Amino acid sequence: MPRPSRWNEIIEAAAEAFRTNGYAATSLEDIASAVGMWKGSLYHYIDSKEDLLFAVVRGPAEEILKQVRELSETDLPPTEKIRRATRSHVQILNSNFVYASVYLQEIAGRRKLPEWSAMDREYLDLLESIVREGVDSGEFSAVTNPRVTTLALIGSLNWLTHWYRPGGSLHADEIADQFCDLFLGGLISRKTQASRSQTITPLKTTKPRAKRTA
Repeated sequence: MPRPSRWNEIIEAAAEAFRTNGYAATSLEDIASAVGMWKGSLYHYIDSKEDLLFAVVRGPAEEILKQVRELSETDLPPTEKIRRATRSHVQILNSNFVYASVYLQEIAGRRKLPEWSAMDREYLDLLESIVREGVDSGEFSAVTNPRVTTLALIGSLNWLTHWYRPGGSLHADEIADQFCDLFLGGLISRKTQASRSQTITPLKTTKPRAKRTA
């Protein structure tokens, strides 16, 4: 009877080791020891340590790009696209916390391979196109710089891996909505804000009647 694959166990151990010690400081011996096997046995699954790194980060990286691709093709208004993209980003970080942390720590912006650089660039470009769409439609302020805004949003979301802890008192959706409120509050044009405020009916006030004198 064939022995069951230990691939998932190996990937989990590698992710924890890369996140805790860093990719460069982690050896294959460390990973093999964590799962209780000889280093040589790892070569039944991989050709190099780099194979493990890419296996760790591929899932969340592909999923977050897939979701923003689908979102960019919808007819939703830019405000709603940004809100949904933010929620998607936070939810993927939350559900793949260790794996996503390794991606941001070891892959993002480091130009390790053309494939990963292309994925980073596409994600940035897709989000920037949503911001630009909002500016062009008048929904976002005309003084908004789409590239700077997009980089600021992505950077803020990615920084969650430094302070957020899954299962803590702050829920992922709550954090995402707070990020949206902060960013959209600065993005939405005054004209759009004014049109929204006009939908609220103000309370009517009456002047007190003057008292009659005898």
